[in-house]
Amino acid sequence: MYSSYRNFEIIYPYLILILLAIDFYNIFYHLGNFPISSWDEARHGVSAYEMLKQKNLVVSTYRYKIDYWNLKPPFSFWAVMAGYKLAGFNALGLRLLSGISSMLTIIMVAAFVNKSYGKLAAILSTLALSTSTQFIINHSARTGDADALFVFLFTGSILSLLLSEQNDKWLYCSGIAFALAFLTKSWHAGNIAIIIGLYVMISGKIKRLTKFNWILLISCMVIPILIWAVTRYQYDGFEFFRKMIEYDLLQRSSTSIEGHIGGKLYYVLVLIRFFGFWLAILLGLAFLYTFKGLSSKVIKSENKFYKLGICLWIIIPFLLFTFAKTKIRWYILPVYTPLSIIIGVLASNLLMMHGRLLKKIVLILSILFVSFFYYGQIHTYLHRPIPNLPLSLLQKVHGLEEVKGSSIFLYRPTNPLPWQQNEVLTAELYGDLLVENGGLNDFLKKERALLLLQKGLESKQLIESNQLEILTSNKWGYIVRKREKDGITFEKKDKIRIEDRTFDSVTQSFLKNR
Repeated sequence: MYSSYRNFEIIYPYLILILLAIDFYNIFYHLGNFPISSWDEARHGVSAYEMLKQKNLVVSTYRYKIDYWNLKPPFSFWAVMAGYKLAGFNALGLRLLSGISSMLTIIMVAAFVNKSYGKLAAILSTLALSTSTQFIINHSARTGDADALFVFLFTGSILSLLLSEQNDKWLYCSGIAFALAFLTKSWHAGNIAIIIGLYVMISGKIKRLTKFNWILLISCMVIPILIWAVTRYQYDGFEFFRKMIEYDLLQRSSTSIEGHIGGKLYYVLVLIRFFGFWLAILLGLAFLYTFKGLSSKVIKSENKFYKLGICLWIIIPFLLFTFAKTKIRWYILPVYTPLSIIIGVLASNLLMMHGRLLKKIVLILSILFVSFFYYGQIHTYLHRPIPNLPLSLLQKVHGLEEVKGSSIFLYRPTNPLPWQQNEVLTAELYGDLLVENGGLNDFLKKERALLLLQKGLESKQLIESNQLEILTSNKWGYIVRKREKDGITFEKKDKIRIEDRTFDSVTQSFLKNR
């Protein structure tokens, strides 16, 4: 047995590197080629883009008006801005920091489990987390949403909390990670604060902390948030905070808003959908340890309170979001990390025991089957992107300097929908276009404007009757502009390009009065 483990230690670096290489591929392969999703991803992308254009790092906007719908502090927007700076104004830039955050989360889990429970547990925990399909492809690692960054900070905070058993300095790291998590997804970070509080009390750490320890911990948790709050207050007073409390906390908790409904088993079903086979392995291991006399054989952790922290890490978010009335599937994302750690630790403990050959064979075959099954799902997703033709059309204005900064209107003859959020972001990122409300008549009145036009019999007549020029097109539609007249080109009509758009006049007046 000892010889086998020594051999495993030799090959461990190669195994973990192979796993991380596969994870890197699964997260970053064609990351910028997938269509941008509406709602959270596009909304974050628009706010980050406009904050950069306006050189304002505090106030998030949507279509250059203060956004009182996406009521989140700015840290996730800053992450998207960093992606834009590194990879450009495109879908890759939008998602780059999400991918990096998820890779760092996987690496962090592997390092912690390796240090605390051994190399085999690290391999198995990494395998479980990196084959969680929701963590990789659904509103997390491969999207520009705030969740991948939030999960990274959530994981860093709780792992730091556990490591504080060895050194109190890690407790302050936990507090800082909580503050940054709050600045990413606001009230969602309340889960972290509750876990920290319960852990400190139940573990008895509360008795060991001095007054200085408490002051420093609370300072780490509160001061970054206060700095943002005071800065934000300078722009619109309590308006943002009032809506943040009333809508984003109280209404989401007490009522089902925006059609996000679900029963008490909602998150159980989410876990079964995205992690079901791993849960089956976990339940099987729990049965063996509970009813088959294996609990006494478990390899003890150096710190007995690790189990407490990891259990709280699962239980608190699961309970809080279960009892909250608004149900959204990605709220449960932070629990995949501790579930993966538990699976890795219990499975490695069984595989390290003497005897029990049949159980080991069944476990190994189960792990291989589940891993290949979920890797297969991820592979299918990566190689079968669903195209979005309106977005593809908007992307074709990229590089056309003469239209940069123009207004763009929308006309769908057969489907009079307003601008979708992913259309707004694509227009801004790829053409620096100012998305306008209105239709054909508003477009014709505007001196320097484009029209996004869906194909159809009516569209051809519209182009001919109004003497419009097709700038670019695809199977879905056209982007048109008014035809040149009297030798005056579209570009010469307005050479003044607004590099840094300001808030609309109403918002600007509102802020000035404040």
